[in-house]
Amino acid sequence: MNTSKRSKQIKALGASVLVVASAVGGVNALSSSVPVSDTPDTPVGQEIPGRPGRPGGGARHNHLEGMDTNPPEVELAPAESEVEPTQSTTLVEGADYYDGTYYGDAVRAGRWGTMQVVAVIENGELVDVLIASYPNSTYESDIITRNALPTLISEAIEAQDADVDFVSRATDSSRAFVASLESALLDAAIGLDL
Repeated sequence: MNTSKRSKQIKALGASVLVVASAVGGVNALSSSVPVSDTPDTPVGQEIPGRPGRPGGGARHNHLEGMDTNPPEVELAPAESEVEPTQSTTLVEGADYYDGTYYGDAVRAGRWGTMQVVAVIENGELVDVLIASYPNSTYESDIITRNALPTLISEAIEAQDADVDFVSRATDSSRAFVASLESALLDAAIGLDL
């Protein structure tokens, strides 16, 4: 095949890609909806070097704007396999839960990772929610989840159940938190950590 004919085929292929991209979401969608790289040293809003429209290139951490990019570290609870299961035999009068420490199910938070919470019950009340694992597969998921956890935990303690509002920009983490806490509180309601 001669060079001129090959060049025309490559240009035609490039035009086809642009037509498909435009039909799917516009040419701008190619460069604006690309996931951002796992570059923790790049401040929010600062451009990441490389080719625009590619992970690690030309993208910005715009979805983290307004968030604390240095939220408190999460102190992880011990793994469930390292802890004796709780089985309480007495229920405080009028309480919904048996005292103890109850591990919730490990729940997938979309593509970001797994959330597993631990409900701590004292005198029949939810007094703390510990984190056994949380979505931190990327820099963004780590920052977003660490920002959301204090709100989710305080609302759960205030409500004394898993009926909490999802945190904006942390929907997958919030959903997984609620599901894991629901399973922990179900165990606490029967007094057995299964």
